[in-house]
This record gives sequence, C-alpha cells and structure tokens, in this order.
Amino acid sequence: MKINYWSLLLAVLVLAGCNKYKFDIDELEANQDAIKIHSNAYTIFGTIDANQEWNSINSGTVTVTADADMEDIVKVQILTESPFLNPEARLLSEAQASNGQTVTLSYDAPNAYQQLVAACVNSKGHYYIQVFDAYNAKTVSFSHTTRAFTRAAASDVPSFTTLKLAAPHKSLNALRAAQGSSFSIGSNSYTEWSNSGWDDDMWELADGNTFDNGWQMDSQKGKGHVYRTADGFDEGEEENVKAIVLNFLYKIDNTGWNKKRNNLASVRNSANFKQNQNYVYTDGKSPVTLIPVQAWSTEFKWNHIYYYYFKPQDIPAGMSEADYIKKLPKFKAVQVERVQSSAEGNEGKFYRRQEFLLPYFKNAPVVGDNEASAIFPAGYKVGFLNAKYEGSKYTTWNNEKYGCTYGDGQLNNEVNHLKGHFLSAMDKTLGGQLDGGMSFTDSRIAVFTANGRTYMTFEDGADCTFSDMVFEIGGGTEQVEESYADGEIEGAAYTMCFEDRPHTADYDLNDVVLRCVRITKTEIQMTLVAAGGNDDVVIHGATGWRYNDMEVHAIFHATEADGSGNRFINTVKGGTRRDVMSDFVTVPEGMTIPQYLTGISIENKATGETIKVAQKGEPPFAIIVPQEFDYPLERQTITVAYSAFIKWAQNVNESANWYLFEDADKIFPSLFKKW
Repeated sequence: MKINYWSLLLAVLVLAGCNKYKFDIDELEANQDAIKIHSNAYTIFGTIDANQEWNSINSGTVTVTADADMEDIVKVQILTESPFLNPEARLLSEAQASNGQTVTLSYDAPNAYQQLVAACVNSKGHYYIQVFDAYNAKTVSFSHTTRAFTRAAASDVPSFTTLKLAAPHKSLNALRAAQGSSFSIGSNSYTEWSNSGWDDDMWELADGNTFDNGWQMDSQKGKGHVYRTADGFDEGEEENVKAIVLNFLYKIDNTGWNKKRNNLASVRNSANFKQNQNYVYTDGKSPVTLIPVQAWSTEFKWNHIYYYYFKPQDIPAGMSEADYIKKLPKFKAVQVERVQSSAEGNEGKFYRRQEFLLPYFKNAPVVGDNEASAIFPAGYKVGFLNAKYEGSKYTTWNNEKYGCTYGDGQLNNEVNHLKGHFLSAMDKTLGGQLDGGMSFTDSRIAVFTANGRTYMTFEDGADCTFSDMVFEIGGGTEQVEESYADGEIEGAAYTMCFEDRPHTADYDLNDVVLRCVRITKTEIQMTLVAAGGNDDVVIHGATGWRYNDMEVHAIFHATEADGSGNRFINTVKGGTRRDVMSDFVTVPEGMTIPQYLTGISIENKATGETIKVAQKGEPPFAIIVPQEFDYPLERQTITVAYSAFIKWAQNVNESANWYLFEDADKIFPSLFKKW
C-alpha cells in the first residue's frame, strides 16, 4: 500500500477548512508534523492498530486467604513465578497477614503471564504457593491443596516378610573398573576407573513375589518393581507442581524451538539442594516410596532408578563414605519406560499414576529368599542413582552413553569423564561444552522440598537442565525443612524506552532507557540505564528523583562525543559503557510503578519537542516494558530486534508478549539480568 502524503496533507487542510472555515499557520505546521511523524512510523510498522495503547501490563486485584498448611504466616505475596529455587521470580505485591487472615492485593503483571502465583510466607522466610488465573481469578485460598494424598502408610503396606531377588549383575562402574588401565571406548582411553574402588551389584526382584493391599509386581517386565496405583493430583495441585518445576524445563524461543536452560547454578548454589548431598533419612513410620511426576527426556526408556541405603555409623573406621558406597548393593526402584508412553517422552506431560515401593532388606542380599520389610527402620540414609542403558544391555560397559549417575556428586567423577554424552555437560575449562557447566563431582540429581512435598529432579545426560525426570518422594523419610527462595525476592522491574526524534525516529527505542523497581510500599528505585542519542535530552516528570530535570548525558558524566563522533552510552557493544545512575524515590502508598512512569517525559533541546507515552493509535515514541528488558542495539529497529513487535503494532490482540522473543544479535544485554 502506497500513500501520497501531500494528498493526505491537502485532505487534512480541506477537512480543516470545511469544519472551521479557516486555518492558521500553527495548525498547518501541526498537521505537517503529524503527517511526517506518521509517515516515518508507517515505513517501520505499517498501519498501526487504532486501538493500540502500547500497554504490556495486566492490572488486577485478588483477595487472598492465608490458610496454607504452615505455621506462623507473616505475609502473603503475589509473584510472577514460583519462588522455589528460581531466581527469575519477581514480587508484584505483598501485604502483612497472619494464619487464616484475608487480604486484598492489587498487582501490575507482564501480560505474558496467564497465571500468577500467590504465596504465604512464614517468619523463617519459607514459602507455600498457589497458582491462580492472572486475568480472571478474584479469590485465592490454599486450603484445598492441603488434603493429604493417599500415600503408603504403615496400615496399608504389603504384608511380606521375605522377598525373592534375582541374580544380580555388576554395575557399569564395576564393569569398567574391572578393565583397569586398559579401559577404552573406541579411540578414547580412560584411567579414571582404574583403582577407583567400584565393585557393586545391581539387584532386582525375581518372578514369583506376590503382594496384597493393592500392591503388585510389574507383570510385563517380570521383575524389579513393586507398585500400586497412585492418587491423581488434587484440585489445583497439578498447576502448583508445574509452577514449582517448570522453571527446570524448556523455554520457547521466537522460532518455536525449545531452548535448554542451564539450571546448574540453582542446584549448586542452593542450600536446599546441598543438604546431605541429596540424601533422605528414613523415619521408621511408613514405607519409602517414589511417585513419578514427569519425564522430559529423549532417552527416558534408558533410565532405571536404583536406590541404596546405609547408616553412617556402620562405615568401617578409616574408610571414606564414597568408598563404602561404591561397594554397597543397589536395588532397582523404577524402570521409567514403564511409567509413561513413547508419545509422552518429549511433551513434558505431568502425571501421578503409580507409587513405587522401596523395600528394606535386613541383611546382605542373596539370590532367592531374603528377609525384608516394607518399612525401613529409622535413621537410614537413602541415596539414589540413575543407571542409564538401553533395554537389557546392563553389561554393555563400552558404550559412552551408558552410565550410572548419582545425587551424591562425589560418585559421578568417573562417569563425568566419558567423552561425548556425559563430558559435554562439563564446563568448557574441563573439556566440556558448556559455559558454567559441571565440575567432575557435581550432582546429577537434585532433591528439594516445596509445598510440603519432597521432589527429585534428574540430569540424565549431556546438559545441565536438571529437567529430564521429576519424582516425588511419597513418604517414609524425615521431612526436610521447607524450601525457600535463596535471598530476598526482588521486586518486578519495569523498563521505559524513548525515541528522542519522532520525525526521523529509527525506533531502536534506546535514546533514553529508564528502569524502575519497587523497594517498599512507598519507595521505588529509578535508574537511568542508557542514552542512545546525540541530542541534549532532559528528563521531566520523575517527581522526587535526584536526576529529574537533568540532561541524560550530563547525568552519566559523559557529555563529550566518543572516538566515533557519537554520544551513545550503553547501547553499542564495545562502545561507551557507564555505570547506571540510580536513586530512590518516595511515592504515595498505592501508586503503581506504571502510574509513576506514565508521568515521565523527555524534552529534546535540539528540536524543542517533548516526548511521552503515546496516546491510543499513535506511534510508539515511548513504551513501558514490564520486565528486565534487553533493548535494541544502536540503530537496530525494535521490529528487527523483536520480530513479533510489528504483529502487535498492527493488531493489539496478537503477539502481546512480543518482548519475550528477542534476536540475541540485535539486543544490548540487560545490565541487570543474571546471565
């Protein structure tokens, strides 16, 4: 579609004459300005939706009852995401509240979130969450999630006193250790297993075991599993579980492909994960069970979950715990292939179908009958591993994709050296392929608690997502203290981006970049992040801010041009960098950050123009993005850096979450994100 802008100007003038019978020179110039501005915008965006207000924020109000199953509640919060082990969760609103109290909270959330998270927080900083609909929910209660699941208890365990075990096979580690210094796979030789001490047997239940009280053997595979049908998710519980663990799963990028996320830092730096090296302790009251929740792994059919147990005081004097474990028997608990179908292997489906029993064998295991119990005595330390092999190839030690990976990282040293599948998850400095990758003794299973449940997440191979499988530990263990966010959850950030020359705007939206985050109910932090223009530009309307009514380059103490003749600050990779300039602002209680930012404008001293947030249907000279925003690099149009922006510009109901899908080569990485 082509537009003759002089014809459009004539039409405007004629219309003005018809309506008013006169026009003056100011009106003519104003119309000329409007046409030039819209002409420039049209070349970038095409026809802008007449209803477009450039609003990426969903404002809402919800009433929350603080009735979560926890003691000493002191406040409730509205968060963007689950706070458990998730540095990306952001605080939207909070209020003081005690157990059973009801409070009403208002929030401004990024419109990309269809669901938000309400949280009760106790005096120790522990969290209990409930997911709710960000657009339609009016009330939130935690009470319906507190019903105890029908888990295995002392009253309904299978009544066996002996169990038959089939002949064991050596672990892959033991088979490799037996090769000594001659161990090799293809052209790769390994010395890590030589004198490593691995000499453990892998045991499974034999055919012929029978169970009552609803428990049964896996009839198809014939051995290895004691399970029963598990309760499904309670009302609202599936959404909570998804919110808790989805931050370990994949993120969809703007091409529609899945991008894997490195979660090693969360695993390694969290006090919750480090506890007891991902062991659990038996309580002696009920059976230890595993409930599969999800398996997002291409090779889920290869995964065989085993367990082992011991009392630390039983370790012989002078022997390390690691050396002791290397000789302990390992018992099969779950064959993941029997949990889900092939169609679900890469869909990330959540389920709660089966509960697997972990029997306790009272003596060293033997082939045939063994004295056994469904309940462990109290005080045993239980660890887990994933034996990864295809089908029944558990003796195929010379396949680099096969191996045993542990929650106790010191037991992963050997397998993490296997070139290809396992070594690739190591840090680049160790010969791996990942920035921020594993060390040779990092855990590959993470155990944590959330909402009164204990979960295990697995890393079964070549990356550090810790999303390959998720299990709930259904009972029989001491409940570790409730997980909590590591450190104070930060307030949600908002980024405001300006164009300083509407007539000739290149719409990289980085001529002035501001960031605002709430600190308390009446205090916010305002920051000047970038100045991507050469003109003198003054910020107005930032009431109470130290730098209000000041020129942006002067705020940065960078008024002179650089070697390229430009005055760009924090908008060019390798260009002029300056520390951001921040100060705290006191605002009236109840004022939201979007309300505060909407009052801010910039004045271009070179052109005499004042630029502020656009009115409905106008070009976007200023926008507010509800997150830490990677604004475009210098002279990279917003529609190039964020391809979905143009769809949103032309249709307010399409691609409203455009800011999630960036082109990494066209953006200036946020100075506030944790990369």
